[in-house]
Amino acid sequence: MSKEEIKNKLIEELGVHFESEYDLPPLAARIFANLVVTDEDGLTFEDCLLKRGASKSSISTSLNLLLQMDFVNYFTKSGDRKRYFKIAEKNTFFIKKLDRSLKKLEKESEMLHKLGEYNEQYRPEKHKENKNKRITYTKCIADMTTTLKTTIAELKQQQS
Repeated sequence: MSKEEIKNKLIEELGVHFESEYDLPPLAARIFANLVVTDEDGLTFEDCLLKRGASKSSISTSLNLLLQMDFVNYFTKSGDRKRYFKIAEKNTFFIKKLDRSLKKLEKESEMLHKLGEYNEQYRPEKHKENKNKRITYTKCIADMTTTLKTTIAELKQQQS
């Protein structure tokens, strides 16, 4: 397999992953994957058009979505009117991704706590029946929350 074939296969696999991980439409996921693996400083709109073979409006919509989600940003070169798209700063991207996971876990913990209180007051048999599972699950959430907070702090420190 040539380097280009391996690269294209990786872009497709990453695209599928980004679709499910971030609820991205297929084209936006592939454009993002292409930006992740490109050796170039950035890709122009025309580069994205050539590499993906989609319509101008579809490419434009996908790039705008990626910009709005802070997955990509763009820069310009002196004397060149083109915008060059690149992935957002890696540490910033990772911090945002981990922060989204942290918020989901915190919401999960909150809902679990409310459910536990409800069951304790109104369904004591259910509360007692699920006590050990709830304790184990709550500990797991707490451990993951601690790990996420530590990792986010380390990434922020690395930015400085």
